[in-house]
Formats: sequence, C-alpha cells, structure tokens
Amino acid sequence: MIRGILGRSQVLSRREQELRARERELLDRLGQTLERFQPDVAQEDLRRFREAVTQLEGFFLLVVVGEFNSGKSTFINALLGEPVLPEGVTPTTDRITLLRHGPPGDRALEPFLVERTHPQDLLREIHIVDTPGTNAVIRRHEELTREFIPRCDLVLFVTSADRPFTESERAFLEHVREWGKKILFVVNRIDVLAGEDDRRQVVDYVREQAGRLLGLEPEIFPVSSRSGLKARTAGDEEGWRASGFGDVERYLADTLDEEERVRLKLLNPLNVGLRLAARYKDTAFE
Repeated sequence: MIRGILGRSQVLSRREQELRARERELLDRLGQTLERFQPDVAQEDLRRFREAVTQLEGFFLLVVVGEFNSGKSTFINALLGEPVLPEGVTPTTDRITLLRHGPPGDRALEPFLVERTHPQDLLREIHIVDTPGTNAVIRRHEELTREFIPRCDLVLFVTSADRPFTESERAFLEHVREWGKKILFVVNRIDVLAGEDDRRQVVDYVREQAGRLLGLEPEIFPVSSRSGLKARTAGDEEGWRASGFGDVERYLADTLDEEERVRLKLLNPLNVGLRLAARYKDTAFE
C-alpha cells in the first residue's frame, strides 16, 4: 500500500510561537510605516503585504505554477491519487484553486479564487494551490498567478520534458525570485523521452538553467504525472516509484517536515516586507 504523507502534529513549539508573535509585531510596524508614505506606496503593494502577513497565521501554502499545458493539474491529481482537478489540452484552469482537507465541495473565496475541499491526508497540513498557465493566450490567467505568488510559502514549478525551461518560464521565475520564494522544480512528462540518456540531459539542462537564474543548485523531480496517477489509483507501488512520485512523496514527508514548513512560513512575509522596504526606502529621505 502506498504510504500516506505527513502524519505529524501541527502544534507549534513554544519557541516557534514566540518567533511568530515577534515577527507579527515587526511586520505590523513595517506595515504602519509603509502606510505613512502613501500615495508613494502603491495600494497594490500594500494589499500584497497585508495578504502575506495574514497568511502567517494560515496553513502552509504550496503553490503549483508553470506554463499552460505543462501538466500542473495532472501532477496535483497524481499526488492526491485521483482526478480532483480538471485536465485538458485547452486552458482549463481559469482561476486559482485552493485545495484543502474536507468533504468534497467548492466555494468561492474571492473573485477568481475558489476553495475546493478533498479528504486526502496530505491536505491536512499542506494546502495546495493550482494556478492558471503562465503563457496562456488569455493574459488575465498569468496575471492571476503573478498576483498570488506573494502569498505562498513554497513554489513548485512544473516544466514539460519536451520543452523544458522556455524563455517565458525564465521570465516568470524571475518574478518569483524577486519575492524571495523557495522554488522546487518538476520536470513532467519524462516518459515522452526515448531513454535514460535523454532524460538525464533534460534534467541537467533544467538544473543548469535554474541554477544560473537562482544562484543555487535547485531540487528537481523528474516525473510522469499520468503514470503516477495510474499507479496511485491502482495501488501499484512499483509503478508509483517508476513514475518519479516516490521521490516527491519522500520530499514532502521527510524534507518538508514541520520544522521546515515553519521556517518557510516565517520567511514568507519577511521576504515580502524586505522587498517592499527596499523598493520604497528612498521615499523616506526625499
């Protein structure tokens, strides 16, 4: 039987609670400072900052991004073990979908933001966000994804093995990097490549390009989402490992443990605040 993910307690240690309270106090002071410099500080930036601060008290947000038709929704479905999200060759994702634990159901949270509940154990401690494609013909789709990035705690970037690390992907990743987000890379559809040598070349190419952009060696997971979903549905352990999802599961269970999630959760609003403070620091001396 394929193992469940993240069976850990969500209770924070006293030290972590103290850090969170102290950070909230510092962020509130920064927010008050930014508000004093209106209208020089854009309302959009203030909104993003407030959303990031509010998210400090929320669940861990893993946001899945990538180009249209890179297989983001299929990847999430494989991870959850069933087709929770629609898939297709046309831009099927025209809004942001927040997946959390609960009985199946949908409700609107904001314009273009829908909450979908599903009874999968992974969602008890991590909320997964599916986003529109970043290179879809409908430009509003990419705008929605860009606007949501400051809220997230971890970005999982999906690129396709048959067209890895395109120029539009590079441009979008630069936007993600500006907000100080940790980024994981998924090379999807690895099964379309002829052999192990081709797969290694593609993964090495993504590693090299992402490393140049981010200034560090990225974590990369080569997977076949369709094979993973098929194996998960059938309870096929060998097929699950062969699809590459065994490595993804181990990362979520072992590396992205409670301590790491808390660390990333605390860093998220700090990085957003630092970015905005750097952007508007000259206003204070004019």
